[in-house]
Amino acid sequence: MKKSLKTAALLLSTLSLIAVGCSKDKAADTTAAPADTTAAATADTTAAADTTAAAAADTTAAAAAAAGGKAGFILPDSKSSVRWESFDRPMIEAACKAAGIECLIQNAEGDKANMATIADQMITSGVKVLAIVDLDSESGAAIQKKAAAAGVKNIDYDRLTLGGAADVYVSFDNVAVGKAQGEGMIKCLGTTKPASIIQLSGSPTDNNATLFKQGQDEAIKAAVAAGDIKIAGSQAVPDWDNVKGGQIFEQLLTA
Repeated sequence: MKKSLKTAALLLSTLSLIAVGCSKDKAADTTAAPADTTAAATADTTAAADTTAAAAADTTAAAAAAAGGKAGFILPDSKSSVRWESFDRPMIEAACKAAGIECLIQNAEGDKANMATIADQMITSGVKVLAIVDLDSESGAAIQKKAAAAGVKNIDYDRLTLGGAADVYVSFDNVAVGKAQGEGMIKCLGTTKPASIIQLSGSPTDNNATLFKQGQDEAIKAAVAAGDIKIAGSQAVPDWDNVKGGQIFEQLLTA
């Protein structure tokens, strides 16, 4: 299978967080505009997530149909984001049904050992295509190499598996996602200068999170250099853990 890249533009990613400290005296001036911006961003985020899920589902279904067999799809968890079960799963199911192929969909629930076990079971069951959203590149690469050795085609879905054996990579333009986040934050801040921000990045094991931050930093570097924005704290959130993210934010805010 020829290597290919499919991308979908995303205005705002729900997978990376930027917390902004705004002064209370500015609240009256900024309430209306951020509300409009948030509503538009939410709509565009949902549309972009739908686009990416549909693209991945169609790619997987087409690959499985061409290979003459069924496809396996392993989602990462159900806690870090509602998207995996609420958006991705039903779209994958619909694409497989439309293609007339059997599609096995399971969720690893954030457990690398569980994902490896699920992958082994899918390979043994005879899937011809295996699509995974890895929990980290090392464990994802091990799964893909085992699948490739069994003659199974691999798809990196949403997250790039560094050092893996993917035949296809389906994702967002993740640097562009980060740039949109940074640009949106600057618009939200308006005339508040200087502004102190706390920047929470995603999991260090997720290559997308690295690219999100790269785009964010590119978008705000001029404002930082000019002294209009001060980064009061910046830290990654292990495993996209929402509870840990809240704790890290509280610690940085207190500091």
